[in-house]
Amino acid sequence: MRVLIVEDEPLTFQRIVSVLSELRPGWNILSQIQTVKELIEKLDGDFSFDLILCDIHLADGLSFSALKGRNLDVPIIFITAYDQYALNSFEHYCLDYVLKPIDPQRLEKAITKVEKVWNKDGFDKISPGFIDQLLSKYQQKNYKRRFLAKSGNKLHFVPVENIACFYVENGLTYIEEHLSGKKSIVDLSLQELENGLLDPLRFYRVNRSMIINIDHLVEMKPYVNGRLLLNISSLNQKKIIVARERVSEFKIWINQ
Repeated sequence: MRVLIVEDEPLTFQRIVSVLSELRPGWNILSQIQTVKELIEKLDGDFSFDLILCDIHLADGLSFSALKGRNLDVPIIFITAYDQYALNSFEHYCLDYVLKPIDPQRLEKAITKVEKVWNKDGFDKISPGFIDQLLSKYQQKNYKRRFLAKSGNKLHFVPVENIACFYVENGLTYIEEHLSGKKSIVDLSLQELENGLLDPLRFYRVNRSMIINIDHLVEMKPYVNGRLLLNISSLNQKKIIVARERVSEFKIWINQ
């Protein structure tokens, strides 16, 4: 099997190559594509591959833009950090898609699907039943643009772009606004915020008690015991520490 890998993050690319080499040592990894432009050139020119492992977010845009409108007969496994693109992916001959960080067992399932539908005549298109089954598991989400918060005895709206972080303190969930450092109480748990209310491209839960906004991240540096120490644009100088078990995933997220 000749494999084309479309991935602009070097660590993720190395991870994919390492996992594939263990799972299917006989497969031939042809090359690494890092941009939409390179992918377009590859698809327009040399088309000598049997499978595409394709990241959705590339340095210069979404890989969908290179695949749109093409009559491809090559199966695609999308690899992404975010599941909100699942619905779109089925328009582009996606056989499956795998979330980052790469789990070998999950990738094994995906490539097993490839082997089941591949035959000597080429790629059999995905059946409508198979697509319907996968589509039922994923829905596009509309994320909140503002939050109703309480400060003293007053209620007010906080636009999502003004939020530096959400954090839990003494059983209450607070919004902290960037620059001003203004704190307000919001009647939601961090779990509720994570589960569909916040855009995962912008917000990340760094530990049990805090979710940060990438737009207001100023600095990060190594901290004790393999953790990371973060600074955000706020007047409140609190320590923001990425839990050790989240550091690898956080680094992948920060390089989206």
